Amino acid sequence: MDQDPDVIVVDGAILAPKRVARTVVRVVAVLFLVALRSVSRILTVRIIVVGFHRFGHLALEPEQFLARSESKQTRFQLDLWSLGNHSNQTNRYLANKWAGRVNAVPSWVVDALVRAGDRFPRLACDRPQLSIHGPANGLDRTAPQLSFTPEEVASGSEQLRALGIDPSLPYVCLIVRDSSHYLSLGHEESPGYSYLNCDISMFRETAVALANSGFQVLRMGAGSERELGLKHPGVMDYAKSPLRSEFLDVYIAGTCTFAVSTQTGPDAVCLAFRRPVFYVDVVRFSQFFFGTKLAWWNPATIMVNGKRMSMRQIVNHEVFWLEDPDDFIRHGISIERSSPAEIARMALAFADVVKSGLQMPAQYTADAEQVRRILREGLGDRGLAIFGEPTAMMNPAFLADNARWFLNE
Repeated sequence: MDQDPDVIVVDGAILAPKRVARTVVRVVAVLFLVALRSVSRILTVRIIVVGFHRFGHLALEPEQFLARSESKQTRFQLDLWSLGNHSNQTNRYLANKWAGRVNAVPSWVVDALVRAGDRFPRLACDRPQLSIHGPANGLDRTAPQLSFTPEEVASGSEQLRALGIDPSLPYVCLIVRDSSHYLSLGHEESPGYSYLNCDISMFRETAVALANSGFQVLRMGAGSERELGLKHPGVMDYAKSPLRSEFLDVYIAGTCTFAVSTQTGPDAVCLAFRRPVFYVDVVRFSQFFFGTKLAWWNPATIMVNGKRMSMRQIVNHEVFWLEDPDDFIRHGISIERSSPAEIARMALAFADVVKSGLQMPAQYTADAEQVRRILREGLGDRGLAIFGEPTAMMNPAFLADNARWFLNE
Protein backbone atom coordinates (compact mmCIF):
# COMPACT_ATOMS: atom_id res chain seq x y z
CA MET A 1 0.00 0.00 0.00
CA ASP A 2 1.42 3.41 -1.02
CA GLN A 3 2.15 5.91 1.73
CA ASP A 4 0.11 9.11 1.74
CA PRO A 5 2.56 11.85 0.70
CA ASP A 6 0.86 14.28 3.07
CA VAL A 7 1.86 12.45 6.25
CA ILE A 8 5.19 11.87 7.97
CA VAL A 9 5.78 8.31 9.13
CA VAL A 10 8.61 7.15 11.39
CA ASP A 11 8.83 3.46 12.40
CA GLY A 12 5.23 2.97 11.32
CA ALA A 13 3.88 5.81 13.48
CA ILE A 14 2.17 8.84 12.00
CA LEU A 15 3.81 11.85 13.64
CA ALA A 16 2.14 14.78 11.87
CA PRO A 17 0.18 15.33 8.68
CA LYS A 18 2.13 17.58 6.32
CA ARG A 19 -1.00 19.43 5.33
CA VAL A 20 -1.62 20.33 8.98
CA ALA A 21 1.93 21.61 9.31
CA ARG A 22 1.51 23.74 6.20
CA THR A 23 -1.76 25.14 7.52
CA VAL A 24 -0.13 26.05 10.83
CA VAL A 25 2.70 27.85 9.01
CA ARG A 26 0.22 29.79 6.89
CA VAL A 27 -1.84 30.83 9.91
CA VAL A 28 1.26 31.95 11.79
CA ALA A 29 2.42 33.91 8.74
CA VAL A 30 -0.92 35.74 8.52
CA LEU A 31 -0.85 36.52 12.25
CA PHE A 32 2.70 37.82 11.88
CA LEU A 33 1.62 40.13 9.06
CA VAL A 34 -1.32 41.35 11.15
CA ALA A 35 1.09 42.16 13.97
CA LEU A 36 3.38 44.01 11.57
CA ARG A 37 0.43 45.98 10.26
CA SER A 38 -0.38 47.16 13.76
CA VAL A 39 3.12 48.60 14.23
CA SER A 40 3.65 49.76 10.63
CA ARG A 41 4.01 53.39 11.71
CA ILE A 42 7.18 52.59 13.61
CA LEU A 43 8.50 49.46 11.88
CA THR A 44 8.68 48.64 8.17
CA VAL A 45 9.49 45.11 7.02
CA ARG A 46 10.68 44.40 3.50
CA ILE A 47 10.98 40.96 1.88
CA ILE A 48 13.90 40.63 -0.52
CA VAL A 49 14.00 37.51 -2.69
CA VAL A 50 17.23 36.94 -4.62
CA GLY A 51 17.44 34.98 -7.88
CA PHE A 52 19.46 32.28 -6.15
CA HIS A 53 19.00 29.73 -8.95
CA ARG A 54 21.21 31.72 -11.36
CA PHE A 55 24.87 32.41 -10.65
CA GLY A 56 24.94 35.94 -12.03
CA HIS A 57 21.76 36.99 -10.24
CA LEU A 58 22.98 35.57 -6.94
CA ALA A 59 26.15 37.62 -7.37
CA LEU A 60 24.76 40.95 -8.54
CA GLU A 61 21.19 41.34 -7.29
CA PRO A 62 22.23 41.83 -3.64
CA GLU A 63 25.25 43.87 -4.75
CA GLN A 64 23.22 46.29 -6.84
CA PHE A 65 20.43 46.56 -4.28
CA LEU A 66 22.78 47.38 -1.42
CA ALA A 67 24.51 49.97 -3.59
CA ARG A 68 21.25 51.89 -4.06
CA SER A 69 20.75 54.79 -1.69
CA GLU A 70 17.11 53.88 -1.12
CA SER A 71 18.18 50.42 0.06
CA LYS A 72 19.88 51.74 3.18
CA GLN A 73 18.21 50.37 6.24
CA THR A 74 16.86 52.85 8.78
CA ARG A 75 16.51 52.38 12.52
CA PHE A 76 12.90 51.29 12.13
CA GLN A 77 13.26 49.04 9.11
CA LEU A 78 13.77 45.28 8.92
CA ASP A 79 14.84 43.50 5.74
CA LEU A 80 14.20 39.76 5.46
CA TRP A 81 16.33 38.19 2.72
CA SER A 82 15.66 34.88 0.98
CA LEU A 83 18.74 33.25 -0.57
CA GLY A 84 16.97 29.99 -1.36
CA ASN A 85 17.40 26.64 0.28
CA HIS A 86 20.64 24.72 0.21
CA SER A 87 19.56 22.35 -2.55
CA ASN A 88 18.64 24.94 -5.18
CA GLN A 89 21.32 27.59 -4.66
CA THR A 90 23.44 27.83 -7.77
CA ASN A 91 26.56 28.43 -5.66
CA ARG A 92 26.34 27.61 -1.97
CA TYR A 93 29.63 29.28 -1.10
CA LEU A 94 28.43 32.57 -2.58
CA ALA A 95 25.04 32.23 -0.88
CA ASN A 96 26.79 31.72 2.45
CA LYS A 97 28.91 34.82 1.84
CA TRP A 98 25.76 36.86 1.33
CA ALA A 99 24.13 35.25 4.38
CA GLY A 100 26.96 36.73 6.42
CA ARG A 101 26.32 40.16 4.95
CA VAL A 102 22.49 40.45 4.97
CA ASN A 103 19.68 39.39 7.28
CA ALA A 104 19.00 36.02 5.63
CA VAL A 105 16.09 33.94 6.92
CA PRO A 106 15.00 30.41 5.92
CA SER A 107 13.39 30.35 2.49
CA TRP A 108 10.27 28.61 3.84
CA VAL A 109 9.66 31.55 6.18
CA VAL A 110 9.84 34.05 3.34
CA ASP A 111 7.70 31.80 1.16
CA ALA A 112 5.01 31.66 3.85
CA LEU A 113 5.03 35.45 4.27
CA VAL A 114 4.85 36.01 0.51
CA ARG A 115 1.93 33.58 0.14
CA ALA A 116 0.11 35.19 3.05
CA GLY A 117 0.64 38.62 1.50
CA ASP A 118 -0.66 37.39 -1.84
CA ARG A 119 -3.76 36.06 -0.08
CA PHE A 120 -4.29 39.26 1.90
CA PRO A 121 -2.73 42.10 -0.17
CA ARG A 122 -3.43 44.79 2.45
CA LEU A 123 -1.13 42.93 4.84
CA ALA A 124 1.67 42.28 2.33
CA CYS A 125 5.20 43.43 3.05
CA ASP A 126 7.01 45.61 0.56
CA ARG A 127 9.03 43.53 -1.96
CA PRO A 128 11.67 45.71 -3.66
CA GLN A 129 12.45 44.81 -7.26
CA LEU A 130 15.98 43.50 -7.75
CA SER A 131 18.10 43.98 -10.84
CA ILE A 132 21.57 42.95 -11.98
CA HIS A 133 21.89 46.14 -14.06
CA GLY A 134 21.38 48.96 -11.61
CA PRO A 135 20.06 51.55 -11.68
CA ALA A 136 21.99 54.61 -10.51
CA ASN A 137 25.47 53.35 -11.50
CA GLY A 138 25.89 51.55 -8.19
CA LEU A 139 28.95 49.55 -9.24
CA ASP A 140 30.78 52.76 -10.15
CA ARG A 141 29.83 54.60 -6.96
CA THR A 142 30.46 51.99 -4.27
CA ALA A 143 33.02 49.48 -3.08
CA PRO A 144 32.25 45.74 -3.22
CA GLN A 145 29.86 44.49 -0.55
CA LEU A 146 31.76 41.21 -0.25
CA SER A 147 35.43 40.49 0.32
CA PHE A 148 37.63 37.47 0.90
CA THR A 149 39.00 36.77 4.37
CA PRO A 150 42.77 36.27 4.82
CA GLU A 151 42.06 32.56 5.28
CA GLU A 152 40.11 32.45 2.00
CA VAL A 153 42.90 34.27 0.18
CA ALA A 154 45.45 31.80 1.52
CA SER A 155 43.26 28.86 0.52
CA GLY A 156 42.51 30.35 -2.88
CA SER A 157 46.19 30.94 -3.58
CA GLU A 158 47.04 27.39 -2.58
CA GLN A 159 44.32 25.97 -4.81
CA LEU A 160 45.42 28.14 -7.74
CA ARG A 161 48.94 26.79 -7.39
CA ALA A 162 47.49 23.27 -7.46
CA LEU A 163 45.93 24.21 -10.82
CA GLY A 164 49.31 25.36 -12.10
CA ILE A 165 48.46 29.06 -11.75
CA ASP A 166 50.85 31.46 -10.01
CA PRO A 167 48.59 33.71 -7.88
CA SER A 168 51.29 36.41 -7.76
CA LEU A 169 51.11 36.87 -11.55
CA PRO A 170 48.20 38.25 -13.62
CA TYR A 171 45.48 35.79 -14.55
CA VAL A 172 42.36 36.36 -16.63
CA CYS A 173 39.03 34.57 -16.99
CA LEU A 174 37.72 33.36 -20.33
CA ILE A 175 33.94 32.95 -20.04
CA VAL A 176 32.06 31.57 -23.04
CA ARG A 177 28.36 30.72 -22.91
CA ASP A 178 27.12 27.54 -24.58
CA SER A 179 24.02 25.38 -24.33
CA SER A 180 25.58 22.43 -22.51
CA HIS A 181 25.13 23.73 -18.95
CA TYR A 182 21.33 23.83 -19.03
CA LEU A 183 21.17 20.66 -21.10
CA SER A 184 23.11 18.92 -18.32
CA LEU A 185 20.37 20.01 -15.90
CA GLY A 186 17.67 18.62 -18.16
CA HIS A 187 16.59 22.02 -19.51
CA GLU A 188 16.53 22.31 -23.29
CA GLU A 189 17.00 25.85 -24.55
CA SER A 190 14.72 27.30 -27.20
CA PRO A 191 16.09 28.14 -30.68
CA GLY A 192 16.54 31.81 -29.81
CA TYR A 193 19.39 30.99 -27.45
CA SER A 194 21.57 30.35 -30.49
CA TYR A 195 21.88 34.16 -30.59
CA LEU A 196 23.50 34.07 -27.13
CA ASN A 197 25.55 30.87 -27.22
CA CYS A 198 29.03 30.78 -28.72
CA ASP A 199 31.53 28.20 -29.95
CA ILE A 200 34.48 27.89 -27.57
CA SER A 201 36.79 27.09 -30.48
CA MET A 202 36.32 30.69 -31.66
CA PHE A 203 38.22 31.81 -28.55
CA ARG A 204 41.30 29.61 -28.80
CA GLU A 205 43.22 32.29 -30.64
CA THR A 206 42.30 34.77 -27.92
CA ALA A 207 43.49 32.43 -25.16
CA VAL A 208 46.83 31.91 -26.89
CA ALA A 209 47.27 35.62 -27.63
CA LEU A 210 46.66 36.57 -23.99
CA ALA A 211 48.93 33.79 -22.73
CA ASN A 212 51.70 34.88 -25.08
CA SER A 213 51.28 38.42 -23.71
CA GLY A 214 52.06 37.29 -20.18
CA PHE A 215 48.60 36.50 -18.79
CA GLN A 216 47.61 33.18 -17.30
CA VAL A 217 44.25 32.24 -18.83
CA LEU A 218 41.58 30.22 -17.02
CA ARG A 219 38.60 29.08 -19.04
CA MET A 220 35.64 29.25 -16.63
CA GLY A 221 32.47 27.16 -16.59
CA ALA A 222 30.32 24.70 -14.71
CA GLY A 223 32.01 21.56 -15.99
CA SER A 224 29.47 20.48 -18.58
CA GLU A 225 30.85 22.61 -21.41
CA ARG A 226 32.76 21.37 -24.43
CA GLU A 227 36.49 21.11 -23.84
CA LEU A 228 38.57 24.09 -24.89
CA GLY A 229 40.73 21.69 -26.87
CA LEU A 230 43.92 23.68 -26.46
CA LYS A 231 47.28 22.66 -25.05
CA HIS A 232 49.31 25.69 -24.01
CA PRO A 233 51.37 26.18 -20.83
CA GLY A 234 49.62 29.49 -20.13
CA VAL A 235 46.05 28.28 -20.64
CA MET A 236 44.05 26.22 -18.13
CA ASP A 237 40.66 24.67 -18.94
CA TYR A 238 39.49 25.16 -15.36
CA ALA A 239 35.87 24.35 -16.27
CA LYS A 240 36.87 20.75 -16.93
CA SER A 241 39.31 20.40 -14.03
CA PRO A 242 38.64 17.88 -11.22
CA LEU A 243 39.87 20.62 -8.85
CA ARG A 244 37.00 22.93 -9.80
CA SER A 245 34.84 23.97 -6.80
CA GLU A 246 32.12 26.44 -5.89
CA PHE A 247 34.66 28.37 -3.83
CA LEU A 248 37.13 28.62 -6.70
CA ASP A 249 34.37 29.59 -9.12
CA VAL A 250 33.87 32.72 -7.03
CA TYR A 251 37.47 33.27 -5.93
CA ILE A 252 38.96 33.19 -9.43
CA ALA A 253 36.27 35.47 -10.89
CA GLY A 254 36.58 37.81 -7.90
CA THR A 255 40.36 38.16 -8.01
CA CYS A 256 41.24 37.97 -11.72
CA THR A 257 42.98 40.84 -13.49
CA PHE A 258 40.11 41.00 -15.96
CA ALA A 259 37.72 38.76 -17.87
CA VAL A 260 36.77 38.20 -21.49
CA SER A 261 33.15 37.08 -21.61
CA THR A 262 30.08 36.50 -23.75
CA GLN A 263 27.70 37.71 -21.03
CA THR A 264 26.91 34.82 -18.72
CA GLY A 265 26.98 33.96 -14.98
CA PRO A 266 30.64 34.16 -13.89
CA ASP A 267 31.22 37.61 -15.39
CA ALA A 268 28.62 39.00 -12.96
CA VAL A 269 30.83 37.75 -10.13
CA CYS A 270 33.71 39.69 -11.68
CA LEU A 271 31.62 42.87 -11.66
CA ALA A 272 30.45 42.28 -8.08
CA PHE A 273 34.10 42.26 -7.00
CA ARG A 274 34.83 45.22 -9.33
CA ARG A 275 36.93 43.28 -11.84
CA PRO A 276 36.75 44.72 -15.38
CA VAL A 277 35.15 42.66 -18.15
CA PHE A 278 35.33 42.81 -21.94
CA TYR A 279 32.03 41.60 -23.40
CA VAL A 280 32.41 40.09 -26.87
CA ASP A 281 29.69 40.44 -29.52
CA VAL A 282 26.84 41.78 -27.37
CA VAL A 283 23.45 40.84 -28.82
CA ARG A 284 20.88 41.21 -26.03
CA PHE A 285 21.36 44.89 -25.24
CA SER A 286 18.44 45.00 -22.79
CA GLN A 287 20.43 42.76 -20.43
CA PHE A 288 23.80 44.49 -20.79
CA PHE A 289 25.67 46.44 -18.10
CA PHE A 290 25.61 49.88 -19.68
CA GLY A 291 25.71 51.55 -16.26
CA THR A 292 29.25 50.63 -15.22
CA LYS A 293 32.66 51.69 -16.48
CA LEU A 294 33.89 48.18 -15.63
CA ALA A 295 32.09 46.86 -18.73
CA TRP A 296 33.80 47.28 -22.11
CA TRP A 297 32.13 45.83 -25.15
CA ASN A 298 31.64 45.41 -28.84
CA PRO A 299 28.34 44.62 -30.53
CA ALA A 300 27.73 41.70 -32.81
CA THR A 301 26.74 42.90 -36.26
CA ILE A 302 22.95 43.19 -36.02
CA MET A 303 21.02 42.88 -39.27
CA VAL A 304 17.38 43.38 -40.19
CA ASN A 305 16.33 42.06 -43.59
CA GLY A 306 19.99 41.45 -44.34
CA LYS A 307 21.03 45.07 -43.72
CA ARG A 308 23.44 45.87 -40.90
CA MET A 309 22.36 48.34 -38.25
CA SER A 310 24.36 51.29 -36.95
CA MET A 311 24.53 52.29 -33.29
CA ARG A 312 21.86 54.95 -33.72
CA GLN A 313 19.57 52.56 -35.60
CA ILE A 314 19.93 49.91 -32.88
CA VAL A 315 19.04 52.18 -29.95
CA ASN A 316 16.02 53.53 -31.83
CA HIS A 317 14.78 50.08 -32.83
CA GLU A 318 12.83 47.53 -30.81
CA VAL A 319 15.79 45.15 -31.13
CA PHE A 320 17.48 47.09 -28.33
CA TRP A 321 14.78 46.17 -25.81
CA LEU A 322 14.24 42.52 -26.72
CA GLU A 323 14.60 40.19 -23.71
CA ASP A 324 13.26 36.83 -24.87
CA PRO A 325 15.91 35.33 -27.20
CA ASP A 326 13.15 33.88 -29.38
CA ASP A 327 11.99 37.42 -30.12
CA PHE A 328 15.08 37.88 -32.28
CA ILE A 329 13.72 35.17 -34.55
CA ARG A 330 10.20 36.61 -34.49
CA HIS A 331 11.51 40.03 -35.53
CA GLY A 332 13.65 38.67 -38.35
CA ILE A 333 16.93 39.63 -36.71
CA SER A 334 20.15 37.97 -37.85
CA ILE A 335 23.67 38.46 -36.51
CA GLU A 336 27.27 38.12 -37.60
CA ARG A 337 29.91 37.42 -34.99
CA SER A 338 33.51 38.56 -34.88
CA SER A 339 36.17 36.28 -36.30
CA PRO A 340 38.68 34.55 -33.99
CA ALA A 341 41.36 37.01 -35.11
CA GLU A 342 39.11 40.01 -34.40
CA ILE A 343 38.22 38.70 -30.94
CA ALA A 344 41.91 38.17 -30.12
CA ARG A 345 42.77 41.68 -31.31
CA MET A 346 40.03 43.25 -29.20
CA ALA A 347 41.04 41.19 -26.14
CA LEU A 348 44.63 42.41 -26.43
CA ALA A 349 43.40 45.99 -26.82
CA PHE A 350 41.35 45.55 -23.65
CA ALA A 351 44.40 44.17 -21.83
CA ASP A 352 46.17 47.44 -22.67
CA VAL A 353 43.15 49.39 -21.42
CA VAL A 354 43.29 47.52 -18.09
CA LYS A 355 47.01 48.24 -17.78
CA SER A 356 46.26 51.95 -18.28
CA GLY A 357 43.70 52.01 -15.47
CA LEU A 358 40.65 51.66 -17.76
CA GLN A 359 41.52 54.74 -19.79
CA MET A 360 40.34 54.96 -23.39
CA PRO A 361 43.29 55.58 -25.75
CA ALA A 362 43.36 59.27 -26.66
CA GLN A 363 42.80 58.69 -30.37
CA TYR A 364 39.42 57.07 -29.65
CA THR A 365 38.02 59.37 -26.96
CA ALA A 366 35.94 61.36 -29.45
CA ASP A 367 34.39 58.16 -30.82
CA ALA A 368 33.76 56.90 -27.28
CA GLU A 369 31.99 60.14 -26.39
CA GLN A 370 29.85 59.83 -29.51
CA VAL A 371 28.84 56.30 -28.46
CA ARG A 372 27.87 57.58 -25.02
CA ARG A 373 25.88 60.45 -26.52
CA ILE A 374 24.00 58.18 -28.94
CA LEU A 375 23.21 55.79 -26.09
CA ARG A 376 22.04 58.55 -23.76
CA GLU A 377 19.76 60.07 -26.38
CA GLY A 378 18.38 56.72 -27.51
CA LEU A 379 17.81 55.23 -24.07
CA GLY A 380 15.98 58.24 -22.70
CA ASP A 381 14.37 58.16 -19.27
CA ARG A 382 13.51 54.48 -19.64
CA GLY A 383 17.16 53.52 -20.07
CA LEU A 384 18.28 55.86 -17.31
CA ALA A 385 15.85 54.18 -14.91
CA ILE A 386 17.17 50.72 -15.82
CA PHE A 387 20.90 51.24 -16.29
CA GLY A 388 21.77 54.67 -14.91
CA GLU A 389 24.00 56.93 -16.97
CA PRO A 390 25.73 54.93 -19.74
CA THR A 391 29.35 54.62 -18.64
CA ALA A 392 30.27 51.31 -20.31
CA MET A 393 32.92 51.84 -22.98
CA MET A 394 33.25 50.39 -26.46
CA ASN A 395 36.39 48.40 -27.23
CA PRO A 396 39.00 50.64 -28.89
CA ALA A 397 40.00 47.97 -31.43
CA PHE A 398 36.36 47.72 -32.52
CA LEU A 399 36.19 51.50 -32.87
CA ALA A 400 39.39 51.52 -34.92
CA ASP A 401 37.86 49.14 -37.46
CA ASN A 402 34.18 50.13 -37.39
CA ALA A 403 33.60 53.65 -36.03
CA ARG A 404 33.22 55.21 -39.48
CA TRP A 405 30.15 53.18 -40.42
CA PHE A 406 28.84 52.14 -37.00
CA LEU A 407 28.64 55.65 -35.55
CA ASN A 408 27.62 57.58 -38.65
CA GLU A 409 25.07 55.54 -40.61
